[in-house]
Parts: sequence; structure tokens; C-alpha cells
Amino acid sequence: MKIIFILGKYKPNKCGISDYVKLLSEKLENNSEINSFCQSTGLVKFVNSVEETDFLSIQFAPYSFSTSGLSKKGLINLAKSLRGKKLHINFHEIWVGAYPDASWKERIIGWFQKREILNFIHRSKPSVITCSNSAAMDRMKQVGINVKYLYLFGNIPYFQNEKNSNSNELAAAFFGTSYTKFPYGLLAEKLKEISNSLKRPVHLKVIGRQREIEGLEQIKKISRTNGFTISQMGECSESEISKEFQNCDLGISTTPYDILGKSGATAAMLEHGLPVLAYDDADTPKKELFVMEQFKDQVFLLNDINLTDRLDLFMQKPRKPFFDGVAYTLNNMLELTT
Repeated sequence: MKIIFILGKYKPNKCGISDYVKLLSEKLENNSEINSFCQSTGLVKFVNSVEETDFLSIQFAPYSFSTSGLSKKGLINLAKSLRGKKLHINFHEIWVGAYPDASWKERIIGWFQKREILNFIHRSKPSVITCSNSAAMDRMKQVGINVKYLYLFGNIPYFQNEKNSNSNELAAAFFGTSYTKFPYGLLAEKLKEISNSLKRPVHLKVIGRQREIEGLEQIKKISRTNGFTISQMGECSESEISKEFQNCDLGISTTPYDILGKSGATAAMLEHGLPVLAYDDADTPKKELFVMEQFKDQVFLLNDINLTDRLDLFMQKPRKPFFDGVAYTLNNMLELTT
């Protein structure tokens, strides 16, 4: 089987989509090909030159092939060249502005992006369309697009940790971007409840680089106000991160619950067996929300009144073994496309 992955500028270790494709390609060994394009015009020429392949897999985001997020005629021409080929479109991002608090600018840009994306789908006629989170699937279904779920895995492999921590602290990991809109005050209240229930002091561990300085300041603030211990690890190797996860008791994801599935950082914590605290900001109807079956018992909402009791019960169980998300997603993708 030969799979051709197509994406925007290929920047491993600096771009989530690039890391995603790199890991899938490594699993496929010599049965895949990665093609990177800054603009859709070069992509059209490439697609027209493809002769034999089992399928093309486009890893799509509106800003992949255009810095403005709008590809205009380039996307239409690409759709024409793809028609008749076996095509998989995996949406890492859809149009912006599709949530209640979006700015007028996001809504206007999103309206044009939505038109482009729908036009692209209707013209290219893909065999299968996938995305990774509740919000995107809900938006797609609202406009009549048949979309399948495809798990987005974490990019931190498992490294055996021979020196597991025996600390009496309740170690909570922040990994990935700490978004400013997350309810840090509510998080602090819940952590105090959990700490009192378990009779263990809270230690917040901020792992990896932090892009959102304001979010980091919020973490420091709740730490000072509530007497939590805090440590910042900065940029770490994959092995260091994996071992830190193994020494933590829970993870905290500041990504809204309805788009939790697009967070590779959250996936990495879940794959290491950590229970993860998250927050539902009510942007997507509750009936459309879901977590992948393998992790349903690991995600705990801050706005769940039974959070502490449920988490207590979960933490009494042995930790789950590492979940190989890359292998899982590859097998699922092959099932959907063959």
C-alpha cells in the first residue's frame, strides 16, 4: 500500500500537523510519501503528476496553504485536480468564528473560509472526510457534510521510568498551551477539594515551553493564593516529559472540552494513563460532545459537581498501561480509506 500525505509547510518539532504526519509516516516505513507545499498552486502541479497510489491524504487547515487563511482560486483548482482520485481529507482545523464569543472579524473571515471549504469538498468529492473533535464534527454535520471521527494522538512516546516518585504530593501536570480563557479560579477550588479529600498537598508542574504568558501568570497566581507548590520545567526532551507524566497524579488541559480532541498535548497525558481535568465552555451542544471510548473514564470536567468523588475512585485503581495512539490512528485511518 502506498499513501501520499499532503500538507502545508513541513516543519517537524515546530508544527503539530507536521509532527502528526511524520509519526504516521514512520509507522508506515517505506509505504508512504510526504509532500509539503506553501501554496496550493504548487500542490495542483504535483497532484496532476501523480500516477499510482492507493490514496492521497490531505492534512487540511485553512492556514496550511495560505497565510491569510483564504486560498481563493488555488483551492478550487486543487479540487478539480483531485476529482476522480481516491482522496482522504483530514481536517485539523475548520473555519474560524464558529463559536458564540467570536469577534466580528473572525466571523467574517470564517464565512469566507466556510464557503471555500464546502466548495473544495463538493468539487473534489473525497472518499472519506475525518476530523478529531466534537466541535468540528458538529459544525460539519450542520452543513450536511458526512464526517468520520479520527483520533489525534499525542507525540510523546513512552520511556520506562525506573524511579517512580513516592511523594505524598498531589502532582498535577500542565502540558501544552495554557489558554487565558480557562477558569483558573474554579480549577483552584477543585484542586483544594481534591487535596483535602486525599490529604495530599498540591504541586503544579508546568512542563514544556509556554506560549501564553498570561495563562502562565494565572497558574502562578492560583499557586500563590492557595499555597500550592509550583515548578516550571521549560523545554524538555520526549523522555523527560514521559517520565514526568509517570511521576504525576493527574493532568490539566486548558483546551475547551468540545475541542479537546485536537489537543496533542492532552492526548499525550491521556496515553500515559493520567486522569485529565478539563472544562466545558458550552460552545457545542451537550448531546454532540464525546471523548474517545478508550479515555471516557479519564476525563473529568471541572463543572461536574461529582468531580472529586469520581476522581477519588479512579485514582484508587492501578494506572492504565501506555496507549499507542499512533498505531491506533493508523489502523483506523486504513480501515476508513480501504
